[in-house]
Order: sequence, then structure tokens, then C-alpha cells
Amino acid sequence: MPTPQVVDAKAGRASTHQLADRVIEVYGALGVDNLALLESLYSTDVYFEDPAHGIQGKTELLAYFTNMFKNLHYCQFEFHDKMVGSSEIFLTWTMHLKHLRLNGGEPIGVEGCSFLNTRDGQIFSHRDYFDMGAMVYEHLPLLGRIVKSIRHRLGQ
Repeated sequence: MPTPQVVDAKAGRASTHQLADRVIEVYGALGVDNLALLESLYSTDVYFEDPAHGIQGKTELLAYFTNMFKNLHYCQFEFHDKMVGSSEIFLTWTMHLKHLRLNGGEPIGVEGCSFLNTRDGQIFSHRDYFDMGAMVYEHLPLLGRIVKSIRHRLGQ
């Protein structure tokens, strides 16, 4: 019969805190020239999901970020809150981005949050939550007016 392993919860939290700080550091400085920094954060079997995509695997995730950054003038994350469990990380942020085809090329700010599950010092599940309308739909010429009108009516 195998001997049960003793897990030091404090050590797990410490390494998860360190990973959370590293995520904030990497995403805070992320750009087209340093996307390789993401490699150390994620496990090979990572699953990433946001309102527009579901991506399985580190190679596919890095390709997604590479393609995304090719179409952006810039994308910066400003982090607000951080909550860390023994293997979970929750972050709130504002993503500041500038895309030629959105908002007339003017900057856009989108509030969001990330829920990360970790294993062995790396992220194996990354789920982003943000308002796709605030990021994309409201900034398209015709559709933007329609989405804003619907939001206004719902708010009354």
C-alpha cells in the first residue's frame, strides 16, 4: 500500500503566490517582442478560455497570443485585485488596447478578471471573463450603435 504524501499547504500557497506575482509581472509587460515570457507560466496541457475562444495546449495558446498581438498597436494589463488559494489564482484587471479596426484606432479599456488553476508551479487552466460587447461590438461602426442602444434600453 502506498504511503500517503504529506502536503504542506503553506508551501503550496507560497509557490502559488509567487506564480500570481509572476503572472502580473509578465502580463503587465507583455508585448509582441516578449511573448516567450508566457511559456514559463503555462503547463503543456493548458486549457485557455475567454468569451471568444477555447484553446487547448501551450503551443496553440502561444500561437493565439502571437496572432493577437500582430493585430494590436498595443495591449497592456493593469491589475487591481489578487486572491490566491492553495492552487487557485483570481485576478481583476483592466485591459488597455489599441486596434486599428476598433474604435477608430483609439484606445479601449475593458474590465475583466481571470481565474487560474495551477499545478506544479504552472497554470493548467486559465479562464478570462470580460464583456465582449465593451471590447469589440460597441466599437464597430454599425453594430456599435445597436449594442449601445440595447444597453441603454436594458438600463432603463
